Amino acid sequence: MWRTLVRPMFEVEPIGGDVSHFDGGADILHAGTVLLCRTAASAQRFDRVVPKHASPAWDHIVVQLYEQGGYVGDCGDRQVGIKAGEISVLDLGRPFETVATAFSNITLLVPREVCARVQAGLFHGRRLGSESAMTPLVRSHLTFLADNAQRLSGAEMDAGVEALLTLMNTSAGRDGDLRARAALAASLRQKIVQFIDERLADPELSPARIASACGLSRASLYRLAEIDGGIAALVQSRRLSRAFELIADASMHAARIEEVCYSVGFASASHFSRAFKACYGVSPRDLRGLARQGFDCSFLKRDRRLADWTLSMRQLYERLLSRGG
Repeated sequence: MWRTLVRPMFEVEPIGGDVSHFDGGADILHAGTVLLCRTAASAQRFDRVVPKHASPAWDHIVVQLYEQGGYVGDCGDRQVGIKAGEISVLDLGRPFETVATAFSNITLLVPREVCARVQAGLFHGRRLGSESAMTPLVRSHLTFLADNAQRLSGAEMDAGVEALLTLMNTSAGRDGDLRARAALAASLRQKIVQFIDERLADPELSPARIASACGLSRASLYRLAEIDGGIAALVQSRRLSRAFELIADASMHAARIEEVCYSVGFASASHFSRAFKACYGVSPRDLRGLARQGFDCSFLKRDRRLADWTLSMRQLYERLLSRGG
């Protein structure tokens, strides 16, 4: 069964040929133009043979993040070794032989034509190791796509994959490619947003603390938050977003609106109410009333995390372009 599952990409054989203790499984999703898998399996050998005079049926680029375990092997003209936390690139149009320990990974299959614009960053046998400053960003973004794949539309997933491929094109980034630099900045912004979201009620959520936790200077923090109207505006927007979720909870145990106000870091209930209505077009109490009547209020607040990421990358690119790089 395992061989049948993976045969479009690889021929496989358990290490030592013993299948009695072999275990493997994959959670697979076709999303947009790509295939995204979360896989875990016992140690095994992978082999890809490509006919010399025929195009392979699966002409895809494979991006893999090894969450546990890893592999060593031969990818045509280069030897490669991947450890936990690292990312590799395999070209299904090229042969390779690898031997993996017991592992779990995230595998993204991208059609070759989708990769054409950033092909220089997706060569066969590519490794993003722990020594690369880009690795944590690529790892975080690929994990985000895997964690949220079921919730993203095809268009959102395609946009997210395009952003991931741009991030991986680090060689172009070193040459001053503005799109790669914008993608890097957008990922740093997402790191800032995540830190804020985890500490919304914290009265010590100051710019200095955010910058220090995210490994940024205060000047860099302010520059990355420019597209949000500044770091204070970004913090407030995240607090309002969390408040919306809590107020729209129509269950018997939903928190009182005043409790929500203070739980997300607002010091004044009147300021909270004004800011909330300005953001969503309804007051907190009106939203609670609609939710209790059974209305679907999600149209007031779509989950736009990936769309916002892509938008911020484009805005940063345009800003870099206007400044001449």
